[in-house]
Amino acid sequence: MEPDTGGQSQSSQSSGLPDPKPAQENLNDTAGRRVRLRPKPASMGTILGSTGILQPLNATAGMVFPYQPTITYSQDISYTSMEIVHANQDFYSYSKTPALKLTVEGDFTVQNQTEGVYCLACIHFLRTVSKMDFGSGPNPGLPPPVLLFDAYGQYMFNALPVILTQFSVTLPKDVDYVGVPTSVGSSQVITPASFESINKSQLTASFGGSQGGYAWLPAMFSISVQLTVQNTPQRLRAFNLENFRTGALLSGGTWV
Repeated sequence: MEPDTGGQSQSSQSSGLPDPKPAQENLNDTAGRRVRLRPKPASMGTILGSTGILQPLNATAGMVFPYQPTITYSQDISYTSMEIVHANQDFYSYSKTPALKLTVEGDFTVQNQTEGVYCLACIHFLRTVSKMDFGSGPNPGLPPPVLLFDAYGQYMFNALPVILTQFSVTLPKDVDYVGVPTSVGSSQVITPASFESINKSQLTASFGGSQGGYAWLPAMFSISVQLTVQNTPQRLRAFNLENFRTGALLSGGTWV
């Protein structure tokens, strides 16, 4: 099996170390200003597909936070303590710099059917990429995919390969809930006042008949995701501190 390069080609340096090309950069949406979590280019069609609940994410090449989210990232540096007897202090030797961890939390709104379908797709996207192929699937044992995270341009988070380690969706109790059809073309809207009187058959009929589906989403809610950087072994071996210092590795993508 070929190593996972995330759709990237690779060549060799004169030293013999691999020199994989950077991932596809996020140069859309005003040169990467938008905050996006997306599949790798080679797996975009496999994960999002052309039909089903995830279809709306094709238009934005992944999950885009509609409003500016809060991004918190932390970098640990590990040192090992060297215990010296009869000394006033310990000595520490460098061990490693663990993978960067990020938390992204943003607001989502459902003010119309288009927003509702997109929000439902975002929630289902996180559900999907957090699971392995198991049981009767075509590739049993295949782990959840490595994704790409983009935000704020080349020198912040540029095509950063990440794994999703946790996500949460907050559905508040003090806002109206809106009926959302799974059919993008539906123009029907079920108002929150219908909660007490409408039944399932009426709701299904309003959302495209027996073949349609629906969900109730709050008019405003938040989604939080926790991500950990996951570079390939080939890219780790190709790391060059001087290139990182000058910013060349950041502008090319996958490092931060």
